[in-house]
Amino acid sequence: MYFQQLKNQLLSGQTTFTKALPDALPKLRGNITDDKLIWLSSELQGYPDALSFYQSQHHGLPAYRVVRGSLHILRPDGSFEPLIHPYANRQDFFLSAPISWIEEFSTLPGEESLVELQEFGQFIARTGGGGVVCACQKLELKRIIAVFRNEFIKLIDEVIAKQPQQQ
Repeated sequence: MYFQQLKNQLLSGQTTFTKALPDALPKLRGNITDDKLIWLSSELQGYPDALSFYQSQHHGLPAYRVVRGSLHILRPDGSFEPLIHPYANRQDFFLSAPISWIEEFSTLPGEESLVELQEFGQFIARTGGGGVVCACQKLELKRIIAVFRNEFIKLIDEVIAKQPQQQ
């Protein structure tokens, strides 16, 4: 009953992942594999091993989180400039931010979004402060949300299918 209600709320837009995931994770324990729990936890809290995307072709991170964009340093005063670092020479970047940040950034005005990449903090600590952001099209964020929503609902459907039918 809970999982069907959760699915309906997600599909109708009555709830967000920000609200649904913290409540659903404990209820999913024992109903899904540990790998799936780790994936959902990473979506909730962000991907702590995101630097592996830049260091190995076999990183194990979800492909739907990869976006085309560019890296910049966002200074404390709000100015930003291109990041000078070998990782910044790429065209594709992994967005490690929690899904709640992705949801929030996707609703801000404009066609382009800036998403913080916390894992790059150590690289810019020497450059005077600020944070590293990926500039990408807002459509990329909406794609991430759509793919995650579909995968999460598919997982909920699997849990519902395993539950005994109520008379």
